Amino acid sequence: MNLFILKLGGSVLTDKDKEFSLRERLLRDLAGELSSLEEKFVLVHGGGSFGHPLASKYDISSGFREERQLVGFSKTREAMEKLNFRVVKALNDAGIPAISIQTSAFTVVEDGKIISMNIEILQKLLEIGIIPVLYGDSVVDIEKGMSILSGDQLLAEIAKKLDVSEVILGVDTDGVYTRDPKENEDAELIPKITPESWENIKNLIEFPTESDVTGGMKNKVEVLVNLAREGIESRVINATKGGNITKCRRRNKKVGTKISRE
Repeated sequence: MNLFILKLGGSVLTDKDKEFSLRERLLRDLAGELSSLEEKFVLVHGGGSFGHPLASKYDISSGFREERQLVGFSKTREAMEKLNFRVVKALNDAGIPAISIQTSAFTVVEDGKIISMNIEILQKLLEIGIIPVLYGDSVVDIEKGMSILSGDQLLAEIAKKLDVSEVILGVDTDGVYTRDPKENEDAELIPKITPESWENIKNLIEFPTESDVTGGMKNKVEVLVNLAREGIESRVINATKGGNITKCRRRNKKVGTKISRE
């Protein structure tokens, strides 16, 4: 099975400056592009302006400490289900047989980390030709009561358990930069990162200070570098630009930032 994992960040699907704001036209375009690919894939998406503001407001990632967090946990779940529904609908409308997989229904989390996952569910869906769509979400945590399971952690666990050819991280910049390219004209694109080079540059790079309860760009790169150590190649691309996913799957070395073992 020629399988890849696509993570669409919340900054791609939503306007992070406006709560519950979906970029509908871009989502339709992405679904149309994905429908032209013959390969199977697992889609994971972030929360953007749907999940992050609520998760931050109620401090879900710190665990259950007070009663007010209960409604926050529920509201975060509700918001993510609404976003996920729109993503799945766009894929279905484009002719892709996709279904939602509730994050907390097939994973067990302890102290914010996945300790087990029913990967057989994804394997069987892919085998019969259905595209699983997963998302970062508020989940039950057997140690802390509740926590946030990020889409980045999800994709890492799935990549390790399934025989994937590549992981693609779709963001709203042209890859990984030395500084935030939206704020700094002198920001430089980093075309390639390896585990060795990452150790030398990670503390020198300034990353966006976006409101992201899952750690922002630096944490995302850390996840992909760890996958590279296990031989799983990734690429960070600008998913807001049409055709970039297709170019990436055609091994276009000029797209985004490549993250690999060597």
